[in-house]
Amino acid sequence: MQKIQGVSVAIATCLALSLGAGSQARADGAFVQFDAAQNTSDTVFSMSRGKVSFSANFSDYDGGWSTGAAVTRDFALEGIGTLKLGPSIGRTLADDNWRLGARVGLERYTPTSFGHVFMLGQYNTIDQDWFAVFQAGNRSGLGLELSAGGSDTYSERTIAVTQKIDGGPVSIRAGWRALAKEAFVGISINTY
Repeated sequence: MQKIQGVSVAIATCLALSLGAGSQARADGAFVQFDAAQNTSDTVFSMSRGKVSFSANFSDYDGGWSTGAAVTRDFALEGIGTLKLGPSIGRTLADDNWRLGARVGLERYTPTSFGHVFMLGQYNTIDQDWFAVFQAGNRSGLGLELSAGGSDTYSERTIAVTQKIDGGPVSIRAGWRALAKEAFVGISINTY
Protein backbone atom coordinates (compact mmCIF):
# COMPACT_ATOMS: atom_id res chain seq x y z
CA MET A 1 0.00 0.00 0.00
CA GLN A 2 2.81 2.44 0.87
CA LYS A 3 4.48 1.77 -2.49
CA ILE A 4 1.25 2.64 -4.34
CA GLN A 5 0.94 5.92 -2.37
CA GLY A 6 4.56 6.84 -3.18
CA VAL A 7 4.02 6.15 -6.90
CA SER A 8 0.79 8.17 -6.88
CA VAL A 9 2.46 11.18 -5.23
CA ALA A 10 5.38 11.00 -7.68
CA ILE A 11 3.14 10.80 -10.77
CA ALA A 12 0.88 13.63 -9.58
CA THR A 13 3.85 15.88 -8.80
CA CYS A 14 5.52 15.10 -12.14
CA LEU A 15 2.35 15.94 -14.05
CA ALA A 16 1.81 19.17 -12.11
CA LEU A 17 5.36 20.34 -12.73
CA SER A 18 5.34 19.39 -16.40
CA LEU A 19 2.21 21.49 -16.96
CA GLY A 20 3.80 24.56 -15.35
CA ALA A 21 5.74 27.19 -17.23
CA GLY A 22 9.44 27.71 -17.16
CA SER A 23 12.06 25.34 -18.43
CA GLN A 24 14.83 27.90 -17.98
CA ALA A 25 17.28 27.53 -15.11
CA ARG A 26 16.66 30.11 -12.41
CA ALA A 27 17.13 30.60 -8.66
CA ASP A 28 13.48 29.83 -7.96
CA GLY A 29 12.43 26.41 -9.13
CA ALA A 30 11.33 22.92 -8.26
CA PHE A 31 12.77 19.44 -8.56
CA VAL A 32 11.01 16.09 -8.32
CA GLN A 33 12.48 12.64 -8.85
CA PHE A 34 10.99 9.17 -8.70
CA ASP A 35 13.07 5.98 -8.91
CA ALA A 36 11.68 2.44 -8.83
CA ALA A 37 13.44 -0.91 -8.47
CA GLN A 38 12.18 -4.41 -7.80
CA ASN A 39 12.24 -4.00 -4.01
CA THR A 40 12.44 -0.24 -3.45
CA SER A 41 11.07 3.09 -4.59
CA ASP A 42 12.18 6.63 -3.77
CA THR A 43 10.44 9.96 -4.28
CA VAL A 44 12.24 13.27 -3.69
CA PHE A 45 10.80 16.77 -4.00
CA SER A 46 12.40 20.16 -3.43
CA MET A 47 11.60 23.75 -4.29
CA SER A 48 13.14 27.15 -3.63
CA ARG A 49 11.52 30.55 -3.42
CA GLY A 50 13.88 33.39 -2.68
CA LYS A 51 16.12 32.38 0.22
CA VAL A 52 13.82 29.61 1.50
CA SER A 53 13.88 25.99 0.36
CA PHE A 54 11.52 23.12 1.14
CA SER A 55 12.31 19.45 0.59
CA ALA A 56 10.48 16.18 1.21
CA ASN A 57 11.19 12.53 0.54
CA PHE A 58 9.51 9.14 0.77
CA SER A 59 11.26 5.78 0.50
CA ASP A 60 9.62 2.36 0.44
CA TYR A 61 11.88 -0.66 0.81
CA ASP A 62 11.79 -4.33 1.79
CA GLY A 63 10.64 -4.37 5.39
CA GLY A 64 9.75 -0.72 5.85
CA TRP A 65 9.44 2.86 4.74
CA SER A 66 10.71 6.29 5.74
CA THR A 67 9.61 9.84 5.07
CA GLY A 68 10.90 13.27 5.96
CA ALA A 69 10.80 16.97 5.21
CA ALA A 70 12.88 20.07 5.89
CA VAL A 71 12.58 23.84 5.53
CA THR A 72 15.91 25.61 5.14
CA ARG A 73 17.24 29.14 4.83
CA ASP A 74 19.72 29.54 1.98
CA PHE A 75 22.98 31.45 2.42
CA ALA A 76 25.10 32.23 -0.64
CA LEU A 77 28.79 31.58 0.01
CA GLU A 78 30.70 33.54 -2.65
CA GLY A 79 32.86 31.24 -4.76
CA ILE A 80 31.79 28.14 -2.80
CA GLY A 81 28.07 27.47 -3.24
CA THR A 82 24.83 27.67 -1.26
CA LEU A 83 24.64 26.71 2.41
CA LYS A 84 21.21 25.49 3.58
CA LEU A 85 20.25 25.33 7.29
CA GLY A 86 16.95 24.56 8.96
CA PRO A 87 14.63 22.27 10.91
CA SER A 88 13.63 18.80 9.74
CA ILE A 89 11.00 16.22 10.59
CA GLY A 90 11.03 12.50 9.89
CA ARG A 91 9.25 9.21 10.50
CA THR A 92 9.88 5.53 9.73
CA LEU A 93 7.83 2.36 9.97
CA ALA A 94 10.05 1.17 12.83
CA ASP A 95 9.62 4.42 14.78
CA ASP A 96 5.92 5.26 14.78
CA ASN A 97 6.50 8.81 16.11
CA TRP A 98 7.46 11.92 14.18
CA ARG A 99 10.95 13.10 15.14
CA LEU A 100 12.35 16.62 14.95
CA GLY A 101 15.88 17.39 13.86
CA ALA A 102 18.06 19.80 11.94
CA ARG A 103 19.50 19.69 8.43
CA VAL A 104 22.59 21.36 7.03
CA GLY A 105 23.61 21.15 3.39
CA LEU A 106 25.98 22.63 0.85
CA GLU A 107 25.35 22.63 -2.90
CA ARG A 108 27.11 24.04 -5.93
CA TYR A 109 26.14 24.29 -9.60
CA THR A 110 28.94 25.10 -12.05
CA PRO A 111 28.52 25.70 -15.79
CA THR A 112 31.40 24.11 -17.73
CA SER A 113 32.67 24.08 -21.30
CA PHE A 114 30.98 20.70 -21.83
CA GLY A 115 27.75 21.43 -19.90
CA HIS A 116 27.51 21.55 -16.11
CA VAL A 117 28.55 19.99 -12.81
CA PHE A 118 26.34 19.86 -9.70
CA MET A 119 27.48 18.74 -6.23
CA LEU A 120 25.46 18.43 -3.05
CA GLY A 121 26.26 17.22 0.45
CA GLN A 122 23.83 17.22 3.36
CA TYR A 123 23.51 15.96 6.92
CA ASN A 124 20.37 15.50 9.03
CA THR A 125 20.51 14.90 12.78
CA ILE A 126 17.58 12.46 12.55
CA ASP A 127 19.23 9.00 12.48
CA GLN A 128 22.58 10.65 11.59
CA ASP A 129 21.39 10.73 7.97
CA TRP A 130 23.85 11.90 5.29
CA PHE A 131 23.74 12.14 1.50
CA ALA A 132 26.17 13.27 -1.21
CA VAL A 133 25.70 13.49 -4.97
CA PHE A 134 27.87 14.42 -7.94
CA GLN A 135 26.19 15.09 -11.30
CA ALA A 136 27.75 16.05 -14.61
CA GLY A 137 25.83 16.70 -17.80
CA ASN A 138 26.66 17.69 -21.35
CA ARG A 139 24.89 20.14 -23.63
CA SER A 140 22.89 17.38 -25.35
CA GLY A 141 21.23 16.49 -22.02
CA LEU A 142 23.15 13.29 -21.27
CA GLY A 143 24.28 13.06 -17.66
CA LEU A 144 26.10 10.91 -15.14
CA GLU A 145 25.22 10.78 -11.43
CA LEU A 146 27.15 9.24 -8.54
CA SER A 147 25.63 9.28 -5.08
CA ALA A 148 26.17 7.85 -1.62
CA GLY A 149 24.09 7.97 1.50
CA GLY A 150 23.66 6.42 4.88
CA SER A 151 22.16 6.68 8.34
CA ASP A 152 21.65 4.61 11.46
CA THR A 153 19.20 2.47 9.45
CA TYR A 154 20.48 2.26 5.85
CA SER A 155 23.45 2.61 3.51
CA GLU A 156 23.59 2.87 -0.29
CA ARG A 157 25.81 3.81 -3.23
CA THR A 158 24.37 4.44 -6.70
CA ILE A 159 25.38 5.25 -10.23
CA ALA A 160 22.90 6.54 -12.78
CA VAL A 161 22.75 7.75 -16.36
CA THR A 162 20.22 10.47 -17.20
CA GLN A 163 18.90 11.88 -20.47
CA LYS A 164 16.84 15.04 -20.88
CA ILE A 165 13.82 14.72 -23.15
CA ASP A 166 13.75 17.29 -25.99
CA GLY A 167 15.95 19.72 -24.06
CA GLY A 168 13.20 20.37 -21.50
CA PRO A 169 13.04 19.90 -17.74
CA VAL A 170 12.08 16.20 -17.88
CA SER A 171 14.79 13.50 -17.72
CA ILE A 172 14.63 9.75 -17.76
CA ARG A 173 17.01 7.84 -15.46
CA ALA A 174 18.47 4.37 -15.15
CA GLY A 175 21.06 3.09 -12.75
CA TRP A 176 22.42 0.58 -10.26
CA ARG A 177 22.20 0.44 -6.46
CA ALA A 178 25.50 -1.17 -5.50
CA LEU A 179 24.72 -2.35 -1.96
CA ALA A 180 21.17 -3.49 -2.69
CA LYS A 181 22.46 -5.08 -5.92
CA GLU A 182 19.50 -3.95 -7.99
CA ALA A 183 18.85 -1.87 -11.08
CA PHE A 184 16.40 1.03 -11.06
CA VAL A 185 14.65 3.29 -13.54
CA GLY A 186 13.14 6.68 -12.92
CA ILE A 187 12.08 10.11 -14.05
CA SER A 188 12.94 13.59 -12.85
CA ILE A 189 11.75 17.10 -13.54
CA ASN A 190 14.01 20.06 -12.83
CA THR A 191 12.78 23.64 -13.38
CA TYR A 192 15.82 25.34 -11.79
